[in-house]
Amino acid sequence: MSIIVKKFGGTSVGSIERIRNIAKQIASAHRPGEQIVLVVSAMAKTTDELFALAYQISGHPSRRETDMLLTAGERISMSLLSLALQEEGFSAISFTGSQSGIITDTSHGNARIIRVNAFRIHEELDKGNIVIVAGFQGVSTLKEITTLGRGGSDTSAVALACYLKADKCEIFTDVDGVFTADPRLVKEARKLPWIDYETMLALAYNGSKVLHPRAVEFAYKYQIPVEIKSSFTFAAGTLMSDRYFFDKGNDMEEKKISAIAHKQHLTRFTIHRTDQAVELLAGLTFEVFKYRIADGMIYLYFEDKNYSETDHYLQSRGIEVVNVERGIGFVILVGIGINLDMRIMARLMELTADDEIRSITHSDKTIELEMPSDRVAECLLRIHHEFIGENK
Repeated sequence: MSIIVKKFGGTSVGSIERIRNIAKQIASAHRPGEQIVLVVSAMAKTTDELFALAYQISGHPSRRETDMLLTAGERISMSLLSLALQEEGFSAISFTGSQSGIITDTSHGNARIIRVNAFRIHEELDKGNIVIVAGFQGVSTLKEITTLGRGGSDTSAVALACYLKADKCEIFTDVDGVFTADPRLVKEARKLPWIDYETMLALAYNGSKVLHPRAVEFAYKYQIPVEIKSSFTFAAGTLMSDRYFFDKGNDMEEKKISAIAHKQHLTRFTIHRTDQAVELLAGLTFEVFKYRIADGMIYLYFEDKNYSETDHYLQSRGIEVVNVERGIGFVILVGIGINLDMRIMARLMELTADDEIRSITHSDKTIELEMPSDRVAECLLRIHHEFIGENK
């Protein structure tokens, strides 16, 4: 018996028509002996609408109550998809995250998975049922409903694939796979047929929205092959695995930019590096995009939309905010060995001379350019054309 986990994002289940289409596709592709677990997000925009309702009631709603509210979105999707599959003649059953045995820590809003105990899923699969699971959610060690943070349905899917020892995990989204850059901004971006875990992790950490970093971490740690593909076409997408495909036509030691990630609309909070601030960081449950520590200061980068909540969190704990700067963006180049290739660095500096670059830093697999958010799109286009464009 083979087990396949398939995850469908919010756009994929964004309407009754799309949910019915998924059920038809699953029905037509189903093979005897194949056991299927489907993980679903809330219908498109539902989570944002539920958030908005909470903030109409309170300027700083309880994270515990917000979790209770937000998890309703996935419960709607899972039930509707189960009904759609039953209409196609399949026996299907839906489970919440807690019913699925996804056990988390107690951090509401951005909980971490401690373990998975999905015995109910095994029982239903053995009965011949298709199992639909509400992504993005679990139950804490204190038996409280928790959410896994934005992109948490990806994490749910790969975590379940690990526990179930699935043969494969498929992530269905609104794009055809992983591209060399965001195809919505870069028309000449190319789909990658394959990507290794480390490169995908670098892209996910640095703003790529195709797959959440925590999902990539799970897949990498437990060596689960993951395919990212379109829920509209179901065509072959991008396979993420540890297998390296050697191209005999390439220079074996060529320093090559594999892909480019970007992030816009960030806010940077600057605080003093004090014992109190260090203690605060140890308990921080918000998702931080980046941080820097230098010259006695701590620089924290959050998405602009989280400004109010972050500011309230710092102020309520007596942390002096030295400076707040909004409208920050990044363009991040990803590739093995590019970080110490001075030819690449020199060309980058020439290409971005007019982009108001604030800083250039690097890791072992990235070069990161910080700039005003409104410069990101044009800069991304220019760099992609130079290093990855059609004739490269």
